[in-house]
Amino acid sequence: MAKLEISGLDDNIFMFEQLGEKASKVENKALKAGGEVIKKYQIENVNRSKKDQEHMQDNITVGRPKETDEGKVVIVGPNQKVAYRALFLEYGTSKMAARPFIDKSADQGEAEAVSAMEKVFLGALKK
Repeated sequence: MAKLEISGLDDNIFMFEQLGEKASKVENKALKAGGEVIKKYQIENVNRSKKDQEHMQDNITVGRPKETDEGKVVIVGPNQKVAYRALFLEYGTSKMAARPFIDKSADQGEAEAVSAMEKVFLGALKK
C-alpha cells in the first residue's frame, strides 16, 4: 500500500487566506476609484443651468460601496437635492427631449474606470 505525504500545504493555505483578506479590504477603494472616473464624466456631460438653484454639476456624488445580488457596487450620480431633475434630463418629458448624461458617462468612462480600479487593486496586492 502506498503512503502519500504532503508538506507545506498549511503555509500555502495561510498565504491564500491573507491574499483574500487583502483583496476584500482594497475592493471598496477600487470601486470608489472607478466611481470617481464616472463622476468626472457626468460632470462634463451635464449642462449648467442659468437658474438660481442647486446645480447638477455641483451635486454629483460617489456613494459608499454596497452589496447587491450581483456583488458590490457604488452608485454615481446626482445627490438627493437634484436627483429628481436628473430624471427629467436623462429620460425627457412630454415637453422636453431627453438629454442623457448618466448612461452616456458610463459608456464613455467604462474603460478608464476599469483601469483605475485595476490600478488600485493590483497596487494593493503587490504590497
